Amino acid sequence: MSAKIVEVHPGIYEIFLPLPARPTIINVWLVDCHGKWALIDTGMNLPDSIQTLEEALATLNIRIEDIDVLFGTHHHPDHFGASAAIKRRSGAQVYLHQLEQEKVARVLSMATMTQRPPEAMLFFQRNGVPPANYEGMRPAFYSNGAYVPTEIPDRYIEDGDVIQVGDRRFEVIWTPGHSPGHAVYYLRDVKVMVVGDHLLPRITPHVGIYPDSTPDPLGDFINSQMKVQNFDVELVLPAHGGTFHDHRHRANQIIEHHRYREEEMLDLLKHKSMNAWEVARQVFGDQERPFAQWMAATFETLAHLEHAYLEGRARKFERGDKIVFQTA
Repeated sequence: MSAKIVEVHPGIYEIFLPLPARPTIINVWLVDCHGKWALIDTGMNLPDSIQTLEEALATLNIRIEDIDVLFGTHHHPDHFGASAAIKRRSGAQVYLHQLEQEKVARVLSMATMTQRPPEAMLFFQRNGVPPANYEGMRPAFYSNGAYVPTEIPDRYIEDGDVIQVGDRRFEVIWTPGHSPGHAVYYLRDVKVMVVGDHLLPRITPHVGIYPDSTPDPLGDFINSQMKVQNFDVELVLPAHGGTFHDHRHRANQIIEHHRYREEEMLDLLKHKSMNAWEVARQVFGDQERPFAQWMAATFETLAHLEHAYLEGRARKFERGDKIVFQTA
């Protein structure tokens, strides 16, 4: 991929890095802090991505070695996968939420496992996922070197932190949901918000329940969408898709999307109890999908069903060895 870099606001640059699967591009953000450089997210640790980053930086007459601070929005491979390589070359200070560091440790431990842990297999079974070769679906980045994250950041960020880099002040806004420690970064003086996967212009990020999830990630995500609306923003910088301006409108669209999806699921459960896999097959059954995508759809469905249960809109009980739901 040839280098592509765009100045979206004075001193703030969008760099487009390639990804090996859809979405095929991630936007990372370079900020000139006038004497220091900050990079928000990294892309994957793949040769094409690193080369593209180097070529983009070269257009500004800087190198990876010139990066002083690296902010991670969250731990996922396309956002944090090259953080160790960039830190090794630059000595940059790495900032990440502690809940994301815990996820990094879990992903790295899973990479060395020869089989899924028993609690994961039980989780699949209890939610109706049929038996399959789960090991055959292990993402390629476990073994191809695409995910080499910084295992321990230099500083854990927390909600409300203000981090000074040069003459820039980065405000941390904790936005759990897509991942438990997801954070967005706000530059108050120029009313710019770098939102990672939290607030995308055309798609909604995956929000699912897994064996190690918080009890209500969808509720967390919706609350986080409401939270970012409290900030005065003129330019939104997402990880995927184009920049945009009306963050409140988009946040409300995303909230309504999830409310509609929940209503759709509850309508299916009015007269028949079903497990998460069964509901997912009904709701997402409009096209053929690889089995791994059906698993993701099931865990996203489960996030909606658990949220409805916690709201008192659904009942949850056991039927044989499965957990099933029905409209309350």
